[in-house]
Amino acid sequence: MEVPCLYPNETAVLFATGPSLTPEIVEQVRPYHESGRVRAFGCNDSYLLVDYLDVHYACDDCWWDYNGITCLKGLPSNCHVWTQSEKSSIKFKINHIPGSHNSGLYIKDRTHIHFGSNSGFQLLNLAYHYGVRRFILLGYNMGPVNNKRHFFGNHPGNMNKDSPYETFRIEFNRIQKDIKSSIVNCTVNTSLTCFRQSDLLTELQQIGKDNAL
Repeated sequence: MEVPCLYPNETAVLFATGPSLTPEIVEQVRPYHESGRVRAFGCNDSYLLVDYLDVHYACDDCWWDYNGITCLKGLPSNCHVWTQSEKSSIKFKINHIPGSHNSGLYIKDRTHIHFGSNSGFQLLNLAYHYGVRRFILLGYNMGPVNNKRHFFGNHPGNMNKDSPYETFRIEFNRIQKDIKSSIVNCTVNTSLTCFRQSDLLTELQQIGKDNAL
């Protein structure tokens, strides 16, 4: 299935599930989303905090088996929902995009993604296919903060596994240089340092200034 290029050259905020993601941060983004200045992409449990997602992505069958019904009820009715799992796409009647383990983002066409060993990376590749060309990362800690790995605590049951954060960080660093330059990490207490880092409000306000020109 081809990802629709709905947001050509637009800015998107990408919400991962790191421990720094808070309701206050989500509310800072809300007015910029409501005014159409940014799009909102989220992965996995980010939907628990962000009730205005345009696009949601989750990778694993075990995540969908545990969260699928609740997630689909909680997402906005117009939200596009994706997974790389053909099994879960059929079970939950959501969009399927296949992927593979290769370096950088997949950019040849809009029918495939690279995994990068983590859902936050896959979300970034998906956003690129939607046409997004400026990316603001939130909840991309890529490491524990005060022994906490996610904003909600730990995953339940067999989903509660140690994450190979160093591998994640290496994969992000392999993203193509021209794309990396369009990514800004506004995550507080982040260990993902291969992108430019900035304050969220500074970046959001700059979008407003650019649009006013």
